[in-house]
Parts: sequence; C-alpha cells; structure tokens
Amino acid sequence: MNVEQWWRYRNDQACASSQAYGNGRNFRNSRNYRNSRNYRNSRIHRNGRHYGNRSTVGQAIMELACALMVGVPLLLSVIDCSVIAIGASLNDATCRDAARAASSGPPGASDAGQWRRVGKGETPNQRAVDVIKRVYYSSLPAKVRDDVEVMEMVRDIPPLSMGGSVDGEMSVETTIDIYPPFILSALGSGRVSLKARHTSPITYVVRPQ
Repeated sequence: MNVEQWWRYRNDQACASSQAYGNGRNFRNSRNYRNSRNYRNSRIHRNGRHYGNRSTVGQAIMELACALMVGVPLLLSVIDCSVIAIGASLNDATCRDAARAASSGPPGASDAGQWRRVGKGETPNQRAVDVIKRVYYSSLPAKVRDDVEVMEMVRDIPPLSMGGSVDGEMSVETTIDIYPPFILSALGSGRVSLKARHTSPITYVVRPQ
C-alpha cells in the first residue's frame, strides 16, 4: 500500500466514523428516541406516584387506628362518668324529697329524746319509701334502694289539749346503685354505690283535741 492509498483508507474510516456518530446523534435527537425516554420517565413517575399514594393511605389508616384506640375508650369513660354523675344527682334529689316527706307527718316517737333510728314499720320510714317508689323511677342504669335509713330527734311535743307544731328533725339517708354500661363494667366494677343524707325539720302540727 502506498502513501496515497493509505491516506484514502484513513479518510474513508474517518467518514464512516463521523457518519455513525452523526446517525447516533440524530437518533438521540429523533422523535422515537424522545418518545422512548418520555415513556420510561412517565412510567417511572406513575409507579413512584402510585407507591407514594399507597404509603400515604397506609399512614392515614394507621393514624386513624391509633386515634380510635385512644378515643373510643376515652369516650366510653366519659359516658360512664356522666351516668355516675347523673345517678349521684338523682340520689341527692331523692334523699331531699324523702326527708321532707318523712318530716311532714307525725314522728315515730311519742316522747322527746335523742336521735333514734326509725324502724321500717313506722310511718316516717313508710312516707320516705313511698316517695322513692312513686316519684323516682328512671330508665337510667341506676336504682335507689328501698331500704332507707331514717333517723329522728324530737325535742318537744305539744300536749293534745293545746296542740301546736312538733319541734324536731328528720334525717334520711338513701343509697343508689349505679351500673356504668361500658368501661367500669368491663373492668369488673359493675356497680357503684353512692349515698346521700339530708336533714329536714319536722313540720307536723298537732291539732288540739
């Protein structure tokens, strides 16, 4: 090979290389190449966004589950405490009215003396129990007991010939059993017992005979 043939061979190789490089650049700049890259990028983008949505939804579900685990027992505890508070208020009103009813009639003792317990068969106790049975019926999970404790103290009873008001006091203690429906019941403390005591002056007036 002489020098002229060698230079022609080099020029042919250079032309072939430049044409191949030009074709490669043209391919990268072509629409097909751009479409293929856009397709890959769009697919990766969709897959990444879909994966992000799944992660966000899973995190939201976990947060909701944690909120329910804390919020539901708290709400049920609030309901139980509300039932107990309503039961305590009901028992207080029952005790007040039972004391007024017990003190509105003749006392159980006919003589003046110190504090004494009124038996179940005596009229002051019956008047208190009648008020509880007649008035205080509730649909709440709570019940006022019938076995009330009635105490009386009579200071002075006027003679029958003169009449007058009886000087003394009646004290009534009532007990209510409250049954909270949720948390306390599940923990085994199914019943909460509360007591209330009220004292009322005797308002009975003896008629002269």
